[in-house]
Amino acid sequence: MIIIYTILVDSTNELKTTVRERIMQRNKNVDILHFLVVPTYKDIDMGDFTVTLEYIRPVTKEYVTENLVKSDDLYKECYEYKLPIDTTFTKEPGNVEFQLTFTKVSMEDDGTVKQYTRHTSPTVMKIIPISAWSDMIPDPALASLDQRLLKADAMIQQLTDLADYLDDNKADDITLDNGILQLLANKKLIGNPVDLKTGVNHPGGNTKVEVVEF
Repeated sequence: MIIIYTILVDSTNELKTTVRERIMQRNKNVDILHFLVVPTYKDIDMGDFTVTLEYIRPVTKEYVTENLVKSDDLYKECYEYKLPIDTTFTKEPGNVEFQLTFTKVSMEDDGTVKQYTRHTSPTVMKIIPISAWSDMIPDPALASLDQRLLKADAMIQQLTDLADYLDDNKADDITLDNGILQLLANKKLIGNPVDLKTGVNHPGGNTKVEVVEF
């Protein structure tokens, strides 16, 4: 089931979460970040603006941007933008701080170029670590059987989330391009490439890999 995490942008420039869902670390394409923008801001139509999502990862503090695409139709009388949440967004556990920037450039009748910029205030989304399932402690008031069942269910959920993570990162194929050998996981490059001509494992500098031809 696709989970939609909905945020409303109104005239206050706040990002107001109207539908909040649990987002797990390493979730990929099962959640949607859903933005609803009130069409008019200070008598300006926001439909022609380019909308950019800016966010900072909670651990590495890496700054990332994503351009949002407006839906063809209004949703509840608002402009609608949907962004499938992938492992780029859920890579690190913790509070992901993000905001929206609206930009537009237009030319006036006299040839003057006018620039428009609108920023929202930042908000955060909590990315729950997979390991959080291990922290679940059953209510001591419950019967011992219920406690064991709850603990077992939490372990199953943890294993399910871990299996999803491994599916995204395990090597299931290999590619060779111009003498560079590298592993693939779900058609994405993983690990360090190996130059078969020099035997050097990149990146890393000096690690040598012996290549035997036969």
